[in-house]
Amino acid sequence: MKVLGMFAPGPNPSAALVVDGHLVAWAEEERFNRIKTSPHDFPFAAAQFCIEKAGIHLDQVDCIAYGWDCTRYILQAPVFYEEQHAKYPDTHSYNKLQQAYRLNLYHPDRIEQTLQLGLRSLSRTNSVPPIRYYSHHLSHVASAFFASGMKEANILSIDGSGEEICTMLAYGTPTGIEILDIYKLPHTLGGVYASFAEFLGFKPYMDEGKVTGLAAYGRYRQDLQDKLDKMLSFDPETGHYAVNPYLRFIGTHKYGRRFTDEFVELFGLPRSRYQSAIEGEYPDIAFAVQWRLERVVMGLVQRLYHRTGSKNVCLAGGVAMNCAMNGKIAQMPIVERLFVQPAATDNGVSLGAALLAAREAGDVLSFTMTHTYWGPSYTNEHIEAVLQNAKLKYRKSENIAAEAAQMLAEGKIIGWMQGAMEVGARSLGARSILANPMIPNMRDKLNLNVKHREPWRPFCPSIKAECYERFVPSGIDAPFMVVALPFSESERPNVPSCVHVDGTARVQRVTKEVNPLFWLLLDEFEKRTGYGIVINTSFNVQGEPTVCTPEDALRCFFSTGLDALAIGDFVLTKHA
Repeated sequence: MKVLGMFAPGPNPSAALVVDGHLVAWAEEERFNRIKTSPHDFPFAAAQFCIEKAGIHLDQVDCIAYGWDCTRYILQAPVFYEEQHAKYPDTHSYNKLQQAYRLNLYHPDRIEQTLQLGLRSLSRTNSVPPIRYYSHHLSHVASAFFASGMKEANILSIDGSGEEICTMLAYGTPTGIEILDIYKLPHTLGGVYASFAEFLGFKPYMDEGKVTGLAAYGRYRQDLQDKLDKMLSFDPETGHYAVNPYLRFIGTHKYGRRFTDEFVELFGLPRSRYQSAIEGEYPDIAFAVQWRLERVVMGLVQRLYHRTGSKNVCLAGGVAMNCAMNGKIAQMPIVERLFVQPAATDNGVSLGAALLAAREAGDVLSFTMTHTYWGPSYTNEHIEAVLQNAKLKYRKSENIAAEAAQMLAEGKIIGWMQGAMEVGARSLGARSILANPMIPNMRDKLNLNVKHREPWRPFCPSIKAECYERFVPSGIDAPFMVVALPFSESERPNVPSCVHVDGTARVQRVTKEVNPLFWLLLDEFEKRTGYGIVINTSFNVQGEPTVCTPEDALRCFFSTGLDALAIGDFVLTKHA
């Protein structure tokens, strides 16, 4: 069975190809069209990549698995939204819940026509395979559980909304996935967090990570928690929560799209882009919403444990990209194993839908996710042709890992493009910017001269597996840089540029088996410095997608303060 998974429109559209239960290719549209999160586009370039990587054409695909149940928009959605309108009377001129329905972006007629027009060039018969629709949150759940390698696990999917569902609690076993509970609009944890992202002056559904990073600079304040009770109430024992729609959806919106004027009366004026996020009470507000989110989700994890007795947990949905929250969950006594889908936002939905269709067809899902390298790769011949076409000076290295490690030891900041591109928001040693964490001002140099972003933003480390527990005493495995864990107190002063102000780091444990070349770089760096750990951040600048092609890498290299570029076996430098 050949299944092409897809999902759009919305932030992070992607495509994934599953053949006979095996994942073959998976990529995000933003990497091809170079539009960050690509929220208004369908993943046609990503689908083309998947088809071409498999060496097939579209007519050989048995079905398209679509990660949104568009059929609900014919009968069920109108009923649901009318019920909401009656339950939450709209006494104002603006009701975002109703606006979302009126736009009706997911009617199956619209989706099918768009897919026909966008994919027909990949078909020899000018047609597309049958389309099967799957629940958005069930697709999230499947993307985590079926890729986790766990035989049974509690599963949480949390995001803004998928159809009318915002949160799904489930239990996975060898016989399938059982849905245990759901939360529907307006009770959206992802939506609440997006509201605060916008209020704090960031881009919602793109910059939520900035809220998480800013929260580390804040402090607990009971007065802010009391105010949050009016927007997001919860039971700490069960995690049962409720969102007040009159602070997000229903009412006048003079100050923002995702919070009402009543919200502003409660929390004050939103931050303008001319104000510092790190000053005033903005860090305390970020701390408050982060603290509340963590307590709600930890309560949901506790509820699942009491229901099933399982100490295995899988997470997906956009909220699962909250690395600080994931770290708190990983350290709960009732959690022994945690798997966070590294493409937890809607970029993972294409995979989940494809896996659901494959399993439905009887395929054995023999896919355990140990890496994220499912995107395009480029040969040395291809790379050298690009370098020659650009008329650049370069040289071929006899040992690219050793040479890169030496430059890092000397304090240089390097771009590192090797092998197949990662899927998901984290660069994990294929499309990375690397730096020496032992240099005290390296974080500031990276933020100012390379990434072009806020000076308070943290950077994260990749750590050689053999010395991982030296830096992460808990020993909790974190191969995908989506879990923030306490960093060794004794080592913090030695590698100051990769530890956040709260004493945690969003780490990547690198094994020789998964990425031998990146592991070798860490090994070579350790030989030179005594530390098998480097700063690893995505190969891009703020507001742009991670680089995909050699041309992308060159553009980023020459427009930033990078000192060197290690691309394939070739090295480019800016200084003698």
